[in-house]
Amino acid sequence: MALYACNPLGSKGRCFFENEELSEIFLKDCEKIIHSSAFRRLEYKTQVFVNHVGDHYRTRLTHSIEVAQIARTIAHRLKLNEDLAAAVALSHDLGHPPFGHAGEEALNVAAQEYGGFDHNAHTLKILIKLEQRYIGFDGLNLSIEALEGIAKHNGPLIAEESSQSYVMLANLLSNLNIDLHTQPSLEAQCAALSDDIAYINHDIDDGLRANMFELEEILELPVASEILSELLKQSSDPNKIKYEFIKKLSGGMINDLVTQTIANLKLNNITTYQEVISTSSQIVTFSKEMNATKDKIKKFLMEKVYRNYRVNRMSAKTKLLIMRLFEHYINNPDCLPTSWYARISNPSKKDEIAPYVIDYIAGMTDRFAIKEYSSLFDPALF
Repeated sequence: MALYACNPLGSKGRCFFENEELSEIFLKDCEKIIHSSAFRRLEYKTQVFVNHVGDHYRTRLTHSIEVAQIARTIAHRLKLNEDLAAAVALSHDLGHPPFGHAGEEALNVAAQEYGGFDHNAHTLKILIKLEQRYIGFDGLNLSIEALEGIAKHNGPLIAEESSQSYVMLANLLSNLNIDLHTQPSLEAQCAALSDDIAYINHDIDDGLRANMFELEEILELPVASEILSELLKQSSDPNKIKYEFIKKLSGGMINDLVTQTIANLKLNNITTYQEVISTSSQIVTFSKEMNATKDKIKKFLMEKVYRNYRVNRMSAKTKLLIMRLFEHYINNPDCLPTSWYARISNPSKKDEIAPYVIDYIAGMTDRFAIKEYSSLFDPALF
C-alpha cells in the first residue's frame, strides 16, 4: 500500500474489542456487512425498477456489489486499502427504504415533523444500533475508519451542520471521536465515485433492456458516440454491442479517475494519510472533460429513464404507499408487530412512536411493503 492509504495497522479499532488480527480489520468489516440482515434485504429494494418488474434489472443489492467491485479495482490501482474501499461501498446504501429515491422522499416528507429521514444517517443507525447479531453489542461494531468513511464518503459535512441529516449523524457518532469536518480517506472517496460509475453504466443497460431508448440514441453523447461508432463496425449483435459499450465506457471512466487522482496527489504534494484528511479539497476526482461527459450522460438518463412515464407512475404509487403506511402506524401503533410495539415506552405520544415507525418502514423490502399495505387496507386480507 501507498503511504497515503489507510493502513489497518494504524486503525483506531472498534467500539467494542474483538480478538482479531489488526491487519484484517477492514476485511472483517466486509464480512460483517455481507452477513448482515440489512445487506440481504437489498436484494428486494428498488434501484430504478421495482424488484418484481423483471429478473434482470439491478436491485440495491446488485448495485452495491458492482460499486464494491469498481471501488476495489480503483483502490488496487492507486495502492489503497481495497478492503476498506469495499466496506464503504458495500454498506453505502444499507439505509435506503423500499422503492428507491421515491420511497426516501416520501418517508422524509411523512416524517418531517419528527426529524425527517435521510438514508445516509439511517445507514449509520443500522450499523451502530439496529442490526442485532451479536451478544456483546448492538450493530455490527465496524471499525472506526469504516464508519467514518461511510459517514463522509460524499465529503466533509461542514456545510450541512444545520441540516437534519447532520444532526442525526453527529448524534450517532458522538462517542466515536470522528471529525465530520475533515476530508474522508481516499478509500471512501473511491467508493463515492465508484457509485457514479456503477449506476451510470448499469442504468444504461437497464434502460436499454426496458426499451426506454435505442442504442443508436447514445450516439449523440460525447465519448460514448466514439466508442459506439467503432463497435457498430465490428458487430451487428445488439446485445454484444451493448455489453462491450458498457465495458469500455466503465473502463474509460475508471482509467480517467485513476489518472486524474494520481495527478491530484502530485499537485497537492500528498504523501501521507494525514495529509489526505487535512487537505482542503477532494483528491479522488475525474478530469474536467470526464466530469462534463458524466453530466451529459446523467442528463440523458434523466430524460430517458428516471423521468420515463413508467418510472413516474411507479414512483407516484409507491410514494402514496409509504405515506399511507406512515400515517397509519403513527396513529395506530398497536398495528405494528408485537415485538416493535413493545419497544415504545409511551404509545400515546407520537414523538416516541415516530422513530420506531421510521425504522420499521425503512427496513422493509419492496415486496414486504406491498404485502403490508395490502394486509392493512384490504379487508379480505389479514
